[in-house]
Amino acid sequence: MSDIQNIDVQLLKEVVDAVNRTTESLKESYALLQKKLEHTQGLLDSVLDNTNSAIIAQDNKNGVFLKNRRAKELIEELGYDKVFSILSSFHTTGVHDYDDEGRRYFRLSVSALKSEDSEGFVYVMDDITRLKKFEQEKQRNERLRIMGEMAANIAHEVRNPLGSIELYASLLARDLEQYPDKKRLTTSIIKGVRTINAVISNTLLFAKEIKINPSKHVLVDIVDEVVLYLQHIIRDKKVRVVNKLDEEHIVFCDEDMYKQVIMNLIGNAVDAVSTGGEIIVTSEMTEKETVLHIRDNGCGIDEDMLSRLFMPFQTTKAKGTGLGLSISYKIIKVHGGDITAESNGKDYTMFTVILPSAEYAVSGGENND
Repeated sequence: MSDIQNIDVQLLKEVVDAVNRTTESLKESYALLQKKLEHTQGLLDSVLDNTNSAIIAQDNKNGVFLKNRRAKELIEELGYDKVFSILSSFHTTGVHDYDDEGRRYFRLSVSALKSEDSEGFVYVMDDITRLKKFEQEKQRNERLRIMGEMAANIAHEVRNPLGSIELYASLLARDLEQYPDKKRLTTSIIKGVRTINAVISNTLLFAKEIKINPSKHVLVDIVDEVVLYLQHIIRDKKVRVVNKLDEEHIVFCDEDMYKQVIMNLIGNAVDAVSTGGEIIVTSEMTEKETVLHIRDNGCGIDEDMLSRLFMPFQTTKAKGTGLGLSISYKIIKVHGGDITAESNGKDYTMFTVILPSAEYAVSGGENND
């Protein structure tokens, strides 16, 4: 009996030891699995948080249960209501584009989320504003190229007979020296021909390839020269030009071309403001670029005109050709810069001209510097 009891105790000890070894082995396996799970979870979190896309998972019962870092940033930037208003616009799977009235563009990839106890959607949201702006600019440049070629052909066809008209009118004026009233008519013809010639010259300037020779200039010196040149029209309307430019700011540009742009913008601002109006000129400068702002309190530009402002032959002026801003746009683009306009359509308009610094300049024209 004693031997049997000893055997049972010994067997029991072996069983207990086996259970303990199994338990320890399970603990080690669990710890290893836990570690692998944490590592996998860390990798997943890292992937989600380092992607440039905003990822939001939402089920129909409990709402949002997953947001990555970019999604949180977007919600903070746009506001919770705005982001989820965009998401709620799409209830079908697939890829959708969202246009926020031309201000921002988003592309959403919507996938169905299904599990045993819930259903919903996973949204992958990308800001494609820069891509859309690039596409729009590419299309606009192509339209400008086609219109430029067409305008140049028309201008050459018109200019040839104009030379003959001016010549014959000049000869006729000489023969009518004894008839002042009749001579005035021929003088009017000559003035009209020269006005048309000026329009043709602008058209050809718009159509031809612009070549630049950029170098460094003090921004305030260029603007001061332009304001001095326009002083006669500024004084006539008693316009107040407020120069808030930083004297240390440098602009890398073709001086004559850049002056033409500034002259056009300030001249337009003088035309837009009422007598006694105000034009404010300010600047910013970073390592990468120099930014010039020209703001006025004139009549403003309506939204429809604003969208096609830099296209040729678009103008609200009775005597304008609609080429000034198109040529300005072309000049700034050749410099590798950008020109934009904003307005409330009533009493505020601001043009912004951005040119890259010498170190960051990528010129679209010839750079002989």
